[in-house]
Amino acid sequence: MIQLSKIFIYPIKALPGVQLNRVTVTDGGALYNDRRWGLVDSRGGMINGKNNRRIFLLNPVYDLASETVSFINNGGIDPVFELADTRGLSAFFSEMLGKPVFLQEDKRQGFPDDLNASGPTLVSQSSLEAVASWYPNLSLDDVRARFRVNLEVSPTPAFWEDQVFRDKQTHKNIQIGNVAIKPSNPCARCAVPMKHPRSGESYDHFYEIFIKMREQTKPSWLDTACFDHWYRLSVNTNIEQEYSGKTLALGDPVST
Repeated sequence: MIQLSKIFIYPIKALPGVQLNRVTVTDGGALYNDRRWGLVDSRGGMINGKNNRRIFLLNPVYDLASETVSFINNGGIDPVFELADTRGLSAFFSEMLGKPVFLQEDKRQGFPDDLNASGPTLVSQSSLEAVASWYPNLSLDDVRARFRVNLEVSPTPAFWEDQVFRDKQTHKNIQIGNVAIKPSNPCARCAVPMKHPRSGESYDHFYEIFIKMREQTKPSWLDTACFDHWYRLSVNTNIEQEYSGKTLALGDPVST
């Protein structure tokens, strides 16, 4: 039986996340605390690993029960911040990132990468294992840290999740426990997975290897008309408001 095997949320967008045993769906269709806070510059643009390499040096430690965060550094741990202290955290991030930075909060929907798909991203563990096998010296956890997918399911064949997409047809829902998750599109990846999640150092030819192997290993159930390019991994989703307050938990059965 296919089950929900991993849950990750990323409280501050663009920073490393937290592994959970269960998570609640917000009334905006997001996972509670996932990308709830985001860093923006003075013009309102999102700060991330694509435009500020210093962000890879930030290693947060969250206490979500008390909604606090601290940051590990070479000298130990910085003072604890309340996540509600947006002014104090903005000053801290501005100093660390070398430019004026402001922390914003959206408790309902968060700051998703795809504004048309505010639900969790989903992938099969075997897909991540397949990707790891394409790169010498990258482990499964390395790939997880690079792609930052919310939900993993297993056991399945690699790229099991691609089956939900059919050109010019309604996509298949993914049922996890008592929550119906609506696929939006295969997730297009950005430049961040090409970089080491702790240093920001680029992996030579990461993109070229990925698109070559993704095409060569595409499963028979994949509808190629749904893929305009091969730098895609995982499923972007939406969750309807009727599932607000429902819980996703490890071990929940998964079906399509």
